[in-house]
Amino acid sequence: MSAGLGLTSSTPLIAVERRAALLPAYTVATIVAGIAVLGLVTAFGTLAGPIAVPMVAETWARPAGVLLWTLFGLAGSARVLRGPSGHGVLTFHLPFIVAAMVLGGPIAGGWVAFLASVERRELTGEVPWYGALANHAGLALAAIAGALLASLTTAGVAALGVPDGSGLMLVGAVVATFVFSVVSTGLAAGVVVLRDGLTLRETLHVFDRSFRGTLVAETVLGWVFVVTWLAVGWWAPALCAVLALALWRTNAAEAERDRDELTGLLSGKAFAVRVAEAALRGRRGIEGAAYVFIDLDGFKAVNDGPRSHDVGDEVLAELGARLRASIRITDAAGRRGGDEFMVLFVGVPDEATAVALADRVHALATAPYATRDGEHTVGASVGVARIVPGDRDFEPDLRRRADDAMYDAKLAGGGVRAWRPAPPD
Repeated sequence: MSAGLGLTSSTPLIAVERRAALLPAYTVATIVAGIAVLGLVTAFGTLAGPIAVPMVAETWARPAGVLLWTLFGLAGSARVLRGPSGHGVLTFHLPFIVAAMVLGGPIAGGWVAFLASVERRELTGEVPWYGALANHAGLALAAIAGALLASLTTAGVAALGVPDGSGLMLVGAVVATFVFSVVSTGLAAGVVVLRDGLTLRETLHVFDRSFRGTLVAETVLGWVFVVTWLAVGWWAPALCAVLALALWRTNAAEAERDRDELTGLLSGKAFAVRVAEAALRGRRGIEGAAYVFIDLDGFKAVNDGPRSHDVGDEVLAELGARLRASIRITDAAGRRGGDEFMVLFVGVPDEATAVALADRVHALATAPYATRDGEHTVGASVGVARIVPGDRDFEPDLRRRADDAMYDAKLAGGGVRAWRPAPPD
């Protein structure tokens, strides 16, 4: 497991690597806790009545409801929308987990969370099995906690004389969703803190920026599912779910246009947005950043080989995968076009760190590539320009500065060069 190439301004690389060494233990603990708790509630609990599907034999009515919400969740997870860095993704299963928690209790919530969160990246091997299992176990743990506390809350409210009905169920939905969000976000934040070396505050900022709007919308939709299931019938939330999934697929498809199809990296336009955000934080004195520009050397010989451009495409796609796997969730990687790539590292405190990160990018770019035409290697010229906290003059020239540094490296035969201002006359 890699901690990524990025650094925070307050966390040295050695400390980041030490944190990453704890990630396997954290993963195992999450898997064991989630599966154990799911097994316990299944063995000793019962499914709540409201999740039962009418017109199904009484013995199977409640399991049928769990199956129905699981199938809805799997449909929502079929479309994956990558986050800005490539680490975080958005899938559309939260509303169905919320509905299962409230309508069926801990057993239903736990199993729907565990099963409905399966998504395509796991089936294709893009996500390691232990990471996928930890994610499912963590979601199940969060759903069970949410459903248990929701049950306790509704029981307490009912004891005060509040009549049973959709209103009381909605109170349970609010509590269940809140607890589920806190627990699941906390578990995911633990992974980010250990893997990427971020502080808890930085991690919460990333989650807030990336997922808050979607979380609110999905939560409200989950409550709508609960109310319509109880007040209208099982077919009403089914219809709502179909419509919501259709809209989600449309929005997800539009968001994917900001990605380079071959490499999966950000497009030049989307990458520029991330740079502008980093520039704003730099001008405010919050943190520095490093803009790294990579141009492959000798790529034309590979790309114009006997197998046409197929081998060249394999090299470019592999480099994109390497860059995505080696940056933190706060960083960004993009492709400008051809064999030109960009990486943005945030939280870079000084030039030495910026150059060290650029050196690592250079090593990634020049490592051998296994292709259908055998093993190939290419060179790379890498330029790096810094965003200095409090400096207000860099933004219009940042890309040009990284380009200039890259051309200096190319003239020197490759390697890494940092941009420095020309000496005064």
